Amino acid sequence: MLLAVALIGLFIVATVSDHFLDEHLWGHVLRRHVPRIFFWTMGALAVIHTLDHFVDLEAVIGSNLWLVLLIAAAIGFIPESGPHLVFITLFAAGKLPLSILLASSIAQDGHGMLPLLAHSRRDFLTIKAINVLVGLLAGAALLAAGL
Repeated sequence: MLLAVALIGLFIVATVSDHFLDEHLWGHVLRRHVPRIFFWTMGALAVIHTLDHFVDLEAVIGSNLWLVLLIAAAIGFIPESGPHLVFITLFAAGKLPLSILLASSIAQDGHGMLPLLAHSRRDFLTIKAINVLVGLLAGAALLAAGL
């Protein structure tokens, strides 16, 4: 996988114009987005670690599974993938069931919806509502089954 990413990166650098590399790749992606992603990731991990140190997250989540399911799906309305990291991290630590991770994963589509949001808020909200509803239904089915 790492080799494939490296080869794709090499292909991009070798075939695109200097303007694209300077303005878009370096100026926009690396200077603007990479620091935000890094700090969001570090912040989310720090908050989870701190909360886990002072609060028994597994017990809190375990006693409020349906509420956490609703929160996980509702966070899917945020058109960024950063908030989803919290659910992935909690699942990886064994503190969150698969049903809630699935609901969050279905409801969350990251930055992919931003172009639609710029085009039509109504269409964005309609599609996000469908995603959230499907996520809730799938998560509820698995949660009811004990997963």
